Amino acid sequence: MKKVYLSGAISNNPNYKADFMAADKKLLDAGYAAANPVIFCDGLTDWNDCMRKCMRILSKHTAVAVIDTPHQSRGKDLELEIARALNMEIKTVDEWVKNENKHDNRNRK
Repeated sequence: MKKVYLSGAISNNPNYKADFMAADKKLLDAGYAAANPVIFCDGLTDWNDCMRKCMRILSKHTAVAVIDTPHQSRGKDLELEIARALNMEIKTVDEWVKNENKHDNRNRK
């Protein structure tokens, strides 16, 4: 099971919990394990504390799944800047799922 870090807007997104949980489920159903900040930052109330935890967990991954959203996010921008600097594989959640579905269809032929 490939592990991906889930990145998206939280601070300026009133529906962030639903967006992250839906993306997490989509990825899981496609065969991915997602590191979900909504889960691992639960209980943290300070943005800086959460971002420090996010950076520690992000650094343990080689791939990022981005939740496509119109909401701006300083945290998401920081995560993606670091992911690009570390040459991580970055795709939207839908691109990861589509990629896995193509792979599954080839294996079934």
